[in-house]
Amino acid sequence: MSKVRRLTKVRTLEILRLIMIVVVVFVALFPIIWVLLASFKSPGDLMRVPPVVFFQPTLSNYSDVASENFLFYFKNSLIVAISSVALSIMVGVPAAFGLSRFSIKGKEGIMLFVLSVRFMPYIIFALPLFFIMSRLGVIGTYGGLIFVYIIISLPLIIWLMKAFFDSVPYSVDEAAALDGASQFRIFWQIVLPCSLPGLATVTILSLIFAWNEYLFALILSGRDAQTLTVGLTRFLGGMETAVRWGMLSAWSITIITPVVLMALLVNRQLRKGFTGMVED
Repeated sequence: MSKVRRLTKVRTLEILRLIMIVVVVFVALFPIIWVLLASFKSPGDLMRVPPVVFFQPTLSNYSDVASENFLFYFKNSLIVAISSVALSIMVGVPAAFGLSRFSIKGKEGIMLFVLSVRFMPYIIFALPLFFIMSRLGVIGTYGGLIFVYIIISLPLIIWLMKAFFDSVPYSVDEAAALDGASQFRIFWQIVLPCSLPGLATVTILSLIFAWNEYLFALILSGRDAQTLTVGLTRFLGGMETAVRWGMLSAWSITIITPVVLMALLVNRQLRKGFTGMVED
C-alpha cells in the first residue's frame, strides 16, 4: 500500500506541475494570441462586447497595412537592425576575447565602465544624444541610429561573451600555441566555435533590441529612417480619429514574426546559451 500511495503522490505532483506549466505558458502567450486573433477580425467583430472567439477571419487588416507604406518602414528596420548587430558583434566579440584571455591592467574597472551604460535608463541619454546627433547632422539617417544601437548593445555582448570565453579552458589555447597557431587563429578557429551558443544568444538579444527599440528611433530617425515601431504609432489615432485596432494588431504581428523565426532557427544554440552551456 505504501508503494501505491507513493506512486499516487508522485503522479499527483506531476499532474500539478503540468497544470502549472500550462497555466504559466498560457498567461505568457495570451497577449500574443489575443493580438493575433484581433489581426484577423473585422471592425465589427473587434468592437463586440463580450469579445467573440469564433468569427469569420479576414485578411483586410494585413492588406491595409501593406498599403500604409509598410515596406518603407520594414526596409529601415532591416537596415538598422542588421547593420547595428553586425557591427556590434564585430567590435564586441574580439573585445570580450581580449578581456578574457589577456592580462590587462584595470580589467575590472573596464568591465564596470562598460556595464555602467546598462545601469541607467535610456531616457537619460535621449536629450544629450539628440543634441550631439543634431550637431553632427545625422538626425534622420541610418548612421545615427546604428551608432546609438551599437553603444547600447556592446555592454551586453562584451559581458556575455567574456563569460563564455572564460568557460573555455585556457589549456586549449596553450595546446594550439604549441602547434604554432597565432592568437587570431586561436580565437577564430578554436575558442569562437566553442562559444557558438553564446554568440547565438548575444546576436538574438541584440537583434531583438534593435528591432523593437522605440525611444531613440522616434527621436533620431526623422522622416527618412523611421522604423516599424515608429510606424506603428500611425494607427493609435488622436483627438479626432479612433484607434485602428485591426491594423494595429496586424502591424504588431508583422513586427514580431521575423524575430520569432530567427529565434526558432537558432533554437538549439540559443537554449545552450541561456543555460550557460558551451559545446566541446
